[in-house]
Amino acid sequence: MKKANLIEVKTQTEALYTLRVLTNNTDDLLTEIADLASNNKKQFQHAPVILEIENKHFQANELAVLIEILTQNDMVAVGIRSQKQELIDFAKFSGLAVFGKSLTPSKSKKPKKTTNDEPPNPHQDKVYQAPKIVANKVYSSAQVVAMDSDLVLLGKVKSDAEVMSYGSISAYKEVQGKVFAGIYGDEKATIFIHSFNVQLVSIAGVYKKFDVVPTKLYARSVMVDLNEGKLRFQIV
Repeated sequence: MKKANLIEVKTQTEALYTLRVLTNNTDDLLTEIADLASNNKKQFQHAPVILEIENKHFQANELAVLIEILTQNDMVAVGIRSQKQELIDFAKFSGLAVFGKSLTPSKSKKPKKTTNDEPPNPHQDKVYQAPKIVANKVYSSAQVVAMDSDLVLLGKVKSDAEVMSYGSISAYKEVQGKVFAGIYGDEKATIFIHSFNVQLVSIAGVYKKFDVVPTKLYARSVMVDLNEGKLRFQIV
């Protein structure tokens, strides 16, 4: 007798905009983004945005300001595309996805030889190409899975709901359910939760269960990552 599938994986296509940032003058960016949002309210209200930053002088503090500018104009930064390591590190710490140079496939490169006797983890150091974006609330007992990508949650996650991702997870509302990042062993996956009220968090199989969320974390913006094999919780 054929075993019935217990879950279904569905691909969702949402509007995802790329904003090419050509200057590091945040005053000019404030004016231009405000005009863009004001003149295109229906198109850009609550729209998920990738920030493509090519300006080599752009710094992490300016990226923080830019993200706040988008928030003030009802736009949501979900990731960046940049070759500058400072910006990549800040994006990961802030719970943003990090994209490759292009969303289109590039020429394949020959894999580098490894001297380590352990087999390489195919999901370690992976740059995911496009996140799965869930705009709606995730209800109790529901399950959301992002296959081979990061996961961005724009709505609340209710208790007993489960959200899972091969990569990182960024949640911009309250999360009451269970959160599983790096489910195939990506130890560099991170979890960002805007309002922390979870039942459980897990990264690459390392988990922490909460019967009661500690006061210092409750309803706070929290970044979770792995540090020396243990979960690290940071208020951001």
